[in-house]
Amino acid sequence: MILVKQKQKQRMILRYKKFRNELNERRYGGPKKSKVYRTLSPKMKIVIDDLYSEIEKSSNPVGQMAGIISKISAKHNIKKSELENFIDNEIIK
Repeated sequence: MILVKQKQKQRMILRYKKFRNELNERRYGGPKKSKVYRTLSPKMKIVIDDLYSEIEKSSNPVGQMAGIISKISAKHNIKKSELENFIDNEIIK
């Protein structure tokens, strides 16, 4: 049981590091170049553009990511899971 939790924690740390690197890269390029972004609906493209603009404004985007996702999902009246799925797909690609 403890070994399983340690492995889960290690995976989360790796995902966090990869996500942090992706955020730093996206600060300068934005999401428009990705394959995942190009497959989105026009409404979701607006939401993702807004998400990235909030990330760029933030001084600590990784630490504030949960708040940013909540704010954007409430503003555009979409589910948090939709934004989280986009982020996961961007990281996995």
